[in-house]
This record gives sequence, structure tokens and C-alpha cells, in this order.
Amino acid sequence: MRDIYIIIKWEFSRLYSNWKRAAAIFIIPAAVMMLALGIFPYLINYMTTGSVTEKPVTVINAPDSFREYIEETEGTTIYTYEFMELDAFSPFWNSREAIKELKNGALFIYFRPDENTIYLGCNGNSSISINRAESLREVVLDNYNDSLREQGHTVFETDSFNPVVKLLDYRSAANAGSARVIPPVLVLLIYYCIYSLTSDMFASERDRGFYDKLLMAPVSPKSIIMGKILASTIMVTGASYVTFMFLFISSWLNRSNSSTSLIPFGMFLLPGQLLVIALIIPVAAFLCSTICVNIVFSIRRMKDVILNLQMPLIYLMADLFFQIFSYTPGWLEFIIPIHGCTAVMKTVFLSEFRPWQLILVLISNILPALLLLRKTFKKEGYTR
Repeated sequence: MRDIYIIIKWEFSRLYSNWKRAAAIFIIPAAVMMLALGIFPYLINYMTTGSVTEKPVTVINAPDSFREYIEETEGTTIYTYEFMELDAFSPFWNSREAIKELKNGALFIYFRPDENTIYLGCNGNSSISINRAESLREVVLDNYNDSLREQGHTVFETDSFNPVVKLLDYRSAANAGSARVIPPVLVLLIYYCIYSLTSDMFASERDRGFYDKLLMAPVSPKSIIMGKILASTIMVTGASYVTFMFLFISSWLNRSNSSTSLIPFGMFLLPGQLLVIALIIPVAAFLCSTICVNIVFSIRRMKDVILNLQMPLIYLMADLFFQIFSYTPGWLEFIIPIHGCTAVMKTVFLSEFRPWQLILVLISNILPALLLLRKTFKKEGYTR
């Protein structure tokens, strides 16, 4: 253990003595990913509407009860509204300007009191427009209808600003939206940082001949490898915690809460949920480290090593897009190495976490990591 501690301490001092190298490995990837997550809603809006901002929702023939509901109810102001009377809307529709606006991503809410019906119009050829309309129906129109049903019953008054009420208003929807993005993004960044560290700690050192000199030190080869693996795991775990904190802060700064935003406003996790995520991150980092080390020691040519280390990034990018469009994970997902870490973090955000999920993930990630380590030691002939 003393030898392993020495290697860990040496790797830490070597990395952080060069701030440019540390920034390239940890800070820059996280900053680029957060910038991409922030730009995504504006890019989607520009591609679908030709504008970087969302168009207001046009409400036609709105009753006074809906106007009052919009003004008084928390959670509805994530949309901006443009009210229009029926007399003004008819020539607007007949001139086909309304059709043009729909094609550009606008949404229309049309109240028909005579039919007791609310019509919601969107561009049926655009999946973004359909998703935004569905979000509007769930967040605003369904709740508005529920409020109408409750009229006549006793209701409780709240202060004009109650942080607890506001938190509960946003937390459920924000966590559900964050569940699709933050877990796979964290795992992707974990592997990228591990890949960068492994390339330097093992592949580059071996290519320069420094690793062979290191083996001549009075430290066992197993201790050298384990020290480097644990050093990279600890470094990346700490960097992931900081990245998660920035993602958390960016959620609460996203007051516009665009319906296409990848990190919705109001994300909040309880201490027990944060603890589960804190346990999962080092497990994912440890498995990624053993995978990268096994790849390095399985291939000798530097170019081939770099190419093979990049291959898992393709899998993790595909998993990121899969998670964005998927919902609650199935139980089989928890036994898939690395993916299981993403799945259990997702259930934490959805408040559907169960202890058996964590047990499955720990077994399905730690066991392969230990087997890969054993395979690496056996291949290199490290027995002492």
C-alpha cells in the first residue's frame, strides 16, 4: 500500500505542476460540454424557426380565467404569450400568415367555449414543434383544466414568494428533464478525462521509454499500475464532482427555461440522492481506467493505442443520444458495464431509485474492472 500511495502522490504532483496540462484534461472538456448544452436550445430554435429565441405562444379568444391562471400560477411563465381576439385572428388566418408562423415553429392555443374545447396548433412535420406543443399541454393546459375542476372548493393561500413552494413547482419537471442529459454527459466526460490521463500515464511514457525506466525502481510493477489507475480515478472523480456542481448551478441560472433546454431550470437533489451519485462516479471512473489500461497493454503501436482508446467514445456518444430519447431504465440496463452507472443516476433524478439497482451496478462494474486488471497483470507477467 505504501508503494501505491507513493505512485499516487507522484502522479498528482506531476499533473498539477503543469496547470496547462491539467486544464486541457479537466477544465476545457467540461467547459466545452457545458457551452454545447447551453447553445443547443438556441441552435434548435434557429434550425426550426430561423430565430435564436422561441416565438411566443399565440392565444386566441382566451377567457379571463386563463389570463388569471397564467398570471397567478408558478411554472407557466416559462412560455411567453401573445393574446389575440377572434376578430383579429380571422383575417390573420385567412391571409395564410398563421400557416407561415406555424411552419416557423409558432404555437397556437384556440379557445372554443361553444364546443367546450381547447385547440392546440403546431407544425405537425416538425418533431421539435410537436414536443414543444406536448410540453405546453402537460405543463399549462392540463393544469389549467384541473384548476377549473377545483373551482368552488376551499383552497389554501400562500405568500407571494415562498421558496419551498417554488422549489417543489419546478423540481419534478426539471429533474425529469435533467435525467436524460446529465448522467450520460457525466459518464462521457469521465471516460474522456480517463482516456487523456491514460494516454499520458501509460502510452506516452512507454513510447518515450520512461515507463521501462520506472519499472527498474524499487517498486513492484503491480504497485506502479495500481497507483497510476487509482491516481487517475481519484483525479477524475474530483473533476466530475466539480462538473456536476457547475451543471447544477447552470440549471438554476437558466431562468428562461426553454422547452428545448437540455438542463431545465430548478434541478434539485436531496442529500441521499447526491450520495448515490457520489458513489457511482468513482465506480465508473475505476472501470474506465482499467479498460484504458488493458487497451494500452494489449497494443504496442502508439497510433493504434490512441485509435482504440477513442473507440469507447463512440459508444458513449451513442448512449448519450439514446438516453436523451429514453425514459425509465429497464432492469437489464443495470447489469451493463458503464451504461448501468448512467441508468442508476437516471433513476436517482427520476426519484425511482431502489437499493438493488445500486448493488447490481456495483457488481457489474467492479467485477469486470478486477478481471481486466488480472488479465493485464497476467499478460505482462507481473507476479510480484
